[in-house]
Amino acid sequence: MLTGWYPAFKYRRALSPDELARELPQNDTRNLSPDDALGLVRFNSTFMEFVDRTFKSKGMVATLSAIVISSLLLFGLSALLVKAHKMPGGLIAEAIPVAIVAAVVLGAMAIFWTLHLKRDLFQYTHYPVRFNRVTRKVYFFRHNGPGGVVVMPWGSPHAFFHIGRGGQDPNLRDLRCHLLDRHRQVQQTFTIGHFWNHDDDIREQWALICRYMKDGPEHCFDDPLDRVITLSPKGTLRNCWMLVCLMMGTTLFPLRYTLMFPIYGALTLSRWLTFKTCRAPVFPPELEAECAIAPDDPYALPEPRFMAEFASDPAIYARALQRHRERMLWR
Repeated sequence: MLTGWYPAFKYRRALSPDELARELPQNDTRNLSPDDALGLVRFNSTFMEFVDRTFKSKGMVATLSAIVISSLLLFGLSALLVKAHKMPGGLIAEAIPVAIVAAVVLGAMAIFWTLHLKRDLFQYTHYPVRFNRVTRKVYFFRHNGPGGVVVMPWGSPHAFFHIGRGGQDPNLRDLRCHLLDRHRQVQQTFTIGHFWNHDDDIREQWALICRYMKDGPEHCFDDPLDRVITLSPKGTLRNCWMLVCLMMGTTLFPLRYTLMFPIYGALTLSRWLTFKTCRAPVFPPELEAECAIAPDDPYALPEPRFMAEFASDPAIYARALQRHRERMLWR
């Protein structure tokens, strides 16, 4: 889901009827079992932190396609220049057709860059969102510079959480937050966690957030084996491969090392190289001080070195498989 990039989020407008119908009240969890929906990256007694929705699609199909097409166009233009140079009269004699082709190629590359690549390359590895239950604040990361973090009180009427729909594919959902002004006009929009294809995926994530902010870290999960961070935001080759496997789905998974390996490998390389161009998000020192964690925090969950590291524990893996089967019933 690339909603927010194209189509861009619309601002200075009233909430739509669909958004109002999909509001997520803090006291309505629909009796769903809380789950982080693979978006959680940090958890302790002070705060919990999620990646934003763009993390899941970073360096994936759209980026790979834009880079490959741009490279082919550039190669074609280069071949044309070499061929024109060898012809009688050289480049001057073929100036008009070469100029036309060059304008088309460079224009297409500019479109790819403007629409997508500039938002994915040379940016941040992710844009974290923190929920601090001590300060009762939500921190939305935008950039590392001054004013780069938007802070809102938890429960503020100006923070409207709801289930968002995809602009390209309306079957995709995400957890979305509009920041409103005093006239209830949308001023900024942020996403929390990944996109999925069922409302209940988002409601389970929302249930976890609400329970954490209301009841504390000790009451967040229905089963002790659920107290695990699965996602690693590090842009390592291993993490990129595992995220690609997740995105490609279970149907193609058995073919990842055989028939589908060229596609899996190309996407993994594209994602890895994209991460190499990006920098890590850094919260300002004063906000890190607000989010200080006690050295002996009993509820601080270990952060995996790579995605699904703790699934090597048979009990944790069995519980995750059980939860997956339960979700299949309502998906």
